[in-house]
Amino acid sequence: MLKPEDLLRFSLFSSLTTKDVAPLLPHLQERHYRRGQLLFVEGEIGSTVYFLLSGQVKLSKSTVAGEEQILDLCGPYDCFAEVLLLEAGSYPSTAEVLEDSTLFVLHNDVMPLILEANPALSVALIRTLSRRLRLAQEFIRILTNRSNSGILAALFLRLARPALNPGQPIFVDASLTHRDLANMIGTSRESVNRTINGWKKSGILKLVDDRLEIIKPYELAEWP
Repeated sequence: MLKPEDLLRFSLFSSLTTKDVAPLLPHLQERHYRRGQLLFVEGEIGSTVYFLLSGQVKLSKSTVAGEEQILDLCGPYDCFAEVLLLEAGSYPSTAEVLEDSTLFVLHNDVMPLILEANPALSVALIRTLSRRLRLAQEFIRILTNRSNSGILAALFLRLARPALNPGQPIFVDASLTHRDLANMIGTSRESVNRTINGWKKSGILKLVDDRLEIIKPYELAEWP
């Protein structure tokens, strides 16, 4: 059973208190999905926000040429489709389950009453969504002002997962192929391969088991 403390681990609620998120708990429904299932497709009309407790989900869009462009890989304690938190609309991407996953879903029809009764929750959600919008705008600015390597560096930092233990580095899931990364930033697989190999040689990145550890995140942050 999901606890208020669990909800605070999701970035959407990380600035709230257990008291703030408690009213949401009765409305979160647990769902289990198998690898290969589609949660929704780009353009589909929906009214549900997803909270990933375990597993992995891929978000992607179709390009004009009909090719898949990966937008993000979601792992435990990521949420997605939050654009539909307050009102129904079309999903901006396609969500595919990459690993057997447990998710909690929240239908937005309950949100008006919850927010009216909990003003602190309303203010906190507005702040969180505003912060996400600013981050998205900053990434767009990076896309137009940095080299391909600089854009890749910013992508690595955006995809980075928290350290597994205190004192360990943040990391990126190594299941992401160089082609996946290239598709995410609109460059070639060869360019991504050269850049990553260069970062490995200079000690910025290190491949450990199933993760690519970011040893020197400050260097990626300043990469031109």
